[in-house]
Amino acid sequence: METGTSTPKVLIIDNNQERAASLVQILKVSRYKVAAPLRLQESLVGQVSRVNPDIILIGVDFPGQSILNWVASLHESYPCPTVMFSRDERSETIQAATRAGVSAYAVGKLTGARVKTIIEAAVARFYEFRALQEELEKTKTSLAERKIIERAKELVAQQRGCNEAQAYQILRKMAMNRRKRLAEISRDVLSVSEVLTNKL
Repeated sequence: METGTSTPKVLIIDNNQERAASLVQILKVSRYKVAAPLRLQESLVGQVSRVNPDIILIGVDFPGQSILNWVASLHESYPCPTVMFSRDERSETIQAATRAGVSAYAVGKLTGARVKTIIEAAVARFYEFRALQEELEKTKTSLAERKIIERAKELVAQQRGCNEAQAYQILRKMAMNRRKRLAEISRDVLSVSEVLTNKL
């Protein structure tokens, strides 16, 4: 929901018309734009994309496995802060909903202050988790690239009869001359070596 100063758009998905109407009323007196509520059904992913919400609120009294699978599919196709309002207090259901991509799970009476707090917590949790995922991906990429650079460095040292520090400087110079990243040049060196030595 990184919309800067614009008003966040909220989509409510709920088969319980009373709860949906209550959420609409609560959100309209707050700082949110509210899209027309949708009913919970299998073919919602396309509709959700067309609405293009910043936050999704899902109301379902007792979410079974098929609902949770659907939530997971929706989250994969359209990741954004998601709140589930339910009557199921079981910890296993809450954990399953969280694994499916729900950022906050709420049981109990809906009041203006409570709904606003829950949504804000869900937004904070969603973006914190996404930042952690991005950091993890960067770390994985960095480790993989480091291994590639090390292998290329060993290969250059072996081929040129120099030490690894000199081989590293050779790779760096190649990267600068060709305006490529060190990992890209290292990957190129390893690819050429595989071709020349017929390694598959």
